[in-house]
Amino acid sequence: MTPDTKNKLKLAFLLLITVLPVTLATLSFNSAIENGDIGGSRNKGTLILPPADISALMMSDAQGQPVFRSFEEEIAGIEDEDEYQIKPWLMVFVTGKACDDACKDRIHYLKQLHIALGKNIQRVRRYYLDASPQPLSDDIATLFREEYPSMGIAYTDKNVLESNLRAAGVDLSLADRNYVLLVDPVGNVMMYYTDEQSAEDIMTDLETLLKYSSLG
Repeated sequence: MTPDTKNKLKLAFLLLITVLPVTLATLSFNSAIENGDIGGSRNKGTLILPPADISALMMSDAQGQPVFRSFEEEIAGIEDEDEYQIKPWLMVFVTGKACDDACKDRIHYLKQLHIALGKNIQRVRRYYLDASPQPLSDDIATLFREEYPSMGIAYTDKNVLESNLRAAGVDLSLADRNYVLLVDPVGNVMMYYTDEQSAEDIMTDLETLLKYSSLG
């Protein structure tokens, strides 16, 4: 077997062990909903089918560098499945305006939700995605540093984000609403929640996804 053939087989195996479980988790989740196996009702959040890629969020750090890459970019150049590090599930809070009291309450409840995951806490990470035209105020930056040190902070352009998600069939209005996006371990943006939905709603869906998926 040539080295090139061997590497292709390893990458095929990598794709199998990473993509298949998440795909099956999503299918099982939808099947359970349709069969009424999840509390006898549908999921609380809005499913994004087909899911958008995390690269559509255009998340960058304070230096303007990309925070996440697409799954294809992640595995490009990998020659051994052991080199690939499975990513956690993501809860991404997105706001298109300065963080007000409602925003502060939401990120507080997301922290409490994260803690309530118990043994699954390491399988999920929280992110604050700032799509507002103004930089974070000093008091908000201090709040994150002191109260939410484990919550990642990223930045994006509101218009680009809305346009990218609209192309994926997701119509968000960041001018007057905040959202929470759920992203699976291979970068599929698969569900979103509006301000009207509680942290308990997110918890219900997230626990189900973690139950049906072996990833993250």
